[in-house]
Amino acid sequence: MGQPQSKPSKPRFPQPGDHIYCERKGGLYDHHGIYVGDDMVIHLRGAAKKLGELPACHKCGDKRVENGEIAKVCIDCFIDGDTLQIYDYGVTYPEFSKRKRGTCCPRYSRPPDLVISAATDFLERNGFGPYDMFTNNCEHFAVCCKTGSADSYQIEGHIEGVIDTGPFAMVGASVFVAAYSISKGISQKSSSW
Repeated sequence: MGQPQSKPSKPRFPQPGDHIYCERKGGLYDHHGIYVGDDMVIHLRGAAKKLGELPACHKCGDKRVENGEIAKVCIDCFIDGDTLQIYDYGVTYPEFSKRKRGTCCPRYSRPPDLVISAATDFLERNGFGPYDMFTNNCEHFAVCCKTGSADSYQIEGHIEGVIDTGPFAMVGASVFVAAYSISKGISQKSSSW
């Protein structure tokens, strides 16, 4: 079974409140954030990534903000030379099943002003918690801002890929994805968003 293909949105410049992402490490994973306007993006990043390590940026200037593991940077610093893509919301389940995980969501998004408010609130109070690849990553952050529920379809896709090709292929991917979802739910803090 091959990896589903990404069918990104038609190319366009992001609008405030859009969930944006770009491939990293040649497509090994995608990095996600919320475009908040004025060429700025709020995103969750791992503790290893510190703003002080970023080169000076004339675009970010004094608009750059860091609070724990959440940062607000310019769109150029966010994409870091990679290709910007826009995450789609409200896709049909048949389309969702054909697309690369971590590029779209079957749920509908909140209005842009609520998305931006959620991202800004998480930034101001550093309220999203520490980065964890499996239970609290940048996609969890962006999807939570957009829908109120922290999910990472990218991680589910990686789990499905390992299961489909690994020694557990006979057991079925859905059992493992369900177990991941349950463990994520147990570890996830409830959000006021």
